[in-house]
This record gives sequence, structure tokens and C-alpha cells, in this order.
Amino acid sequence: MNKKIFILGLIALFVLTLLPSNAGACTTINGLQTGTLIKGSNASVYYFGADGKRYVFPNEKTYKTWFITFNVVVNIGDEVLGEVPIGGNVTYKPGVRLVKITTDPKVYYVDANGTLRHVASEAVAKALYGINWSKLVDDIPDAFFVNYKVGAPIEEPEVNSVPVTYSINQDKQISNEPDPITNEIGKINLSGSASGNTASLNWEVSNVTVDQGFKVVVAQTPDPVYPGNDYHYLSDPNTRSDNWTGLSTGTYYFRVCQYLGGKCGVYSNNLILKISNGSEPTNKSITLKATASGNTVNLSWTPNFTSSMGYKIVKSTEANPVYPGNDYHYLSSSGARSDKWEGLSAGTYHFRVCEYLGGKCGVYSNDVSISITSSVPETNGETGTITLKATNSGDTVNLTWTISNLDPDLGFKIVKSELANPVYPGNEYHYLSDSSARTDSWTGLSAGTYHFRVCKYLGGACGVYSNDVSVTISSSSASENGTITLSGYSQNGKAYLSWTMASILIDKGFSC
Repeated sequence: MNKKIFILGLIALFVLTLLPSNAGACTTINGLQTGTLIKGSNASVYYFGADGKRYVFPNEKTYKTWFITFNVVVNIGDEVLGEVPIGGNVTYKPGVRLVKITTDPKVYYVDANGTLRHVASEAVAKALYGINWSKLVDDIPDAFFVNYKVGAPIEEPEVNSVPVTYSINQDKQISNEPDPITNEIGKINLSGSASGNTASLNWEVSNVTVDQGFKVVVAQTPDPVYPGNDYHYLSDPNTRSDNWTGLSTGTYYFRVCQYLGGKCGVYSNNLILKISNGSEPTNKSITLKATASGNTVNLSWTPNFTSSMGYKIVKSTEANPVYPGNDYHYLSSSGARSDKWEGLSAGTYHFRVCEYLGGKCGVYSNDVSISITSSVPETNGETGTITLKATNSGDTVNLTWTISNLDPDLGFKIVKSELANPVYPGNEYHYLSDSSARTDSWTGLSAGTYHFRVCKYLGGACGVYSNDVSVTISSSSASENGTITLSGYSQNGKAYLSWTMASILIDKGFSC
């Protein structure tokens, strides 16, 4: 039999953008062209589908099967992003990598439409991907396995060829229209310079409609936004320059955005400019003060110098906390002068502020100690509700929740205990930083009854908690009644073995 071997080469980039409304390609919300790679102020990257929904890349490995670089991702305003509903998760691009899950030894070929096909033997894997096939196997987290469907196994080294132009729209069976090419990316390129206390900015615009002009935003932290940070509004769509004068010593981040009336669309790159109006003192110092109100500590400090990379605010129950080593908040703005720690339990805490130098601290402030006398309120002043549900299968608990009147911008803590009403900090937890997360799984649980709650994460504390749900695991996952089925073949004096398992948990490996 002639063996057909299809190996994908370099993945061509077919990237997406915000185009003007008169562009030839189909456009929808605010001129957002279908197929665009987009992100807001957080790290999550999405693919804008032809159905008007955004599709989530669950992790970087998934993204890299479709695209080589993140340089093609378009930054847009959170308000615009929020207008695009989530359609689901992106699965691996067919044919690029082999995959498996941690709880199953089977290796799968990823076919079209998120279909997993078991590679029946090592010989087939070698024929398809060469002798180093095992280096092309990625582990898919169990939680993402539900995004795939299982198809027919591959008994012979014959698979369908996937063209390099194959798109996520096609994989999701939404549209056969090709993704835009690289030079159609909607972008604003910002450049500039600083002289004395003045920042001079210039920018170029391509494939972005700017009928309502620009917002030029500035902050002393990366990725300034409108609304939220200082800005200039330039209503003339032909404007391509701006000046900021009278700036004090420090590091400033500038961005220009496409103004859409009350919100921003496409953002430019960050432009970082340093303003220096004099020399720094030779003897640096930071003076820290603190007050407590309920379960909140309010801190303020006065430095006699400019910390260009911002400050670390460190906390401990012992005197003179340090970074790295103790709990901390990081404020990247050189102009930051205050911080608060909320939701603290009763006890005595020590705080210091230090000059951040990138991975370490320079000058530290004095140590201040504050006593908290009351217990932590369960909402920390937050409003809204979280409704939690749970199911279990074997030693796994699957959790889902819905929210109402809640903005979980820092994500969720999912807390677990064998006692009712678990809390964070204090009990075991999973942290999901994605504000759109609505599911979580706990695997490998021993027999017993467990309580779970989900809370809105506030950074060091929780706000609103969900209801308490309890789940009983009736038996240990390490059943002695499981089976291991062994098969193999010999070649050139060597034995090649493979096996499958059923109803058994292997936590200490195998012995042959």
C-alpha cells in the first residue's frame, strides 16, 4: 500500500483587523472585520468569527498552532470588546500537533472541526510525523477536553491534507471566507520624543476609520485607556500629532486610539517617554504612613526621589517584610503615592514600601504595623450574586456558575473545604484570572464530602461569594478492580509495547 504522509509546513499568518466601513470584506460591530485577532485590557486573545462572536484561545499552545506571533493582535477598547459575545473556545489547528490528556495515555491526531482521532500505533505515528513524533505531543488540560469530539481512529498513516489557508471560521463551520492578509491589519503606529518637560507625539493610521478623531491617552502605567486616564481629544480626523507640556519628572506611557464616541476602538502601540527635570537626590528615602478602617488598611508614602519602575508594597505578620518573599502589591506608576489592602482578617500586620528595580527592591520605607480587630465581611462591600452548581463523575467534580450585576475584572477564586462555607484566603483554591470563566474542575479527589464556593477576586481578598455546594465522592479513584490491556510487536530484536487502562489511576508510574 502506498502510504500518504501529510506534514504541515510553516503556518501562514492570516490575520485580522478593524477596517474602515467601506472595505470590501464583511464587517459588523464598529467596523470589526470578521477574522480579526483582538484583545482588550487583559491578556486574553480572541478570534472574531463570521457569526459576530469571539472565540477564546484557551492557552498559548493552542494559539501557536494557528499563528506564529502575537504582533498581529489588534488592541481594542474593553467597551467594544464587551459588545462581542463569546462563542466558545478555539481548538488546535488540524494536523499541526498531536495531543493527549493527562488522564488518558492515548495519543490523538487533531482533525477538522476539533475532532480527535486516536493514533492506533507507534508505527502510524512515525509514518505521519517521523521518528521524533513524541516531541510533537501536547497535553490538553482535562477542562479543555470537552471542546473536542472523538472521531474514528487512524489505523493507517493516511489523513486529510489541511491547506495553509484553513481558518478558524472554517474549523468552526461558520464561513469559508478566507481570513484577511497581513497588510490589511488595522493599526495606529505611534512614535515620539521628549525634550525637557514636553512630549511630542506623531502617528500613522492604516485601515482604520477615524471619522470622529482621536483620543490621546497618557498614564504612568502601561496601556492607558479612555475613559480612565488623562487624555487629549483631537476631533480632526486628519490630525497626526500632539504635544504634552508641563510634565513632571517620571516615566509616561502614551497611546492613541480611534474615537468612537464615548469609547475607543483600535489602540496604538505603547510609547514610553521619560521626562527628567533635574537630578535625583544622593540619599534616597521613603516615608510610609498607615491607617486602618474596618478590614482595610490605607497606606500613603512620600519619596524624595522618582522610582521609574514604580513600587512594591509588601505585607507580613512579621516586622520588616521584603520582596521577594512576602505578600505584595505592585504599582508600576512612578507617581503612585497610596495603596489599600482590603478584606484583612483580625491580626497585626506589618507593611513597607520599596523602590522597585525589576525582580528586586532598592530603597525600603520604614516599617509600619497596623492591627485589625474585626472579622472579614464576606462581600467586602461588593454587590451582585454568583450562583454555583456542581456535578461529579468518579473522582472529579465539575463546577459551573452564573453571575448577576457583577464585574469580576480580576477573575474568580474557587475555594474547597471539607467544612461548609470555605473562604479565601484560608482554604484550598483554584484561581481563574479570566473574567469570562464560568467553569472549573477538581480531579483526583479521595472519597469524602467536599464543599465548594466561588468568589469574585479583589486582589488579596474575595468580594461576593456564591452559595455553598457540597459534593460526595463515594469511592477512591485508585480502584484495584481496574484493567490494563497490553499489546505490542517486535522489530530488530526489540520489543515495542503499548497499553490501555480502564478504571485505574496511575500515580506512581509503571513497571514492565
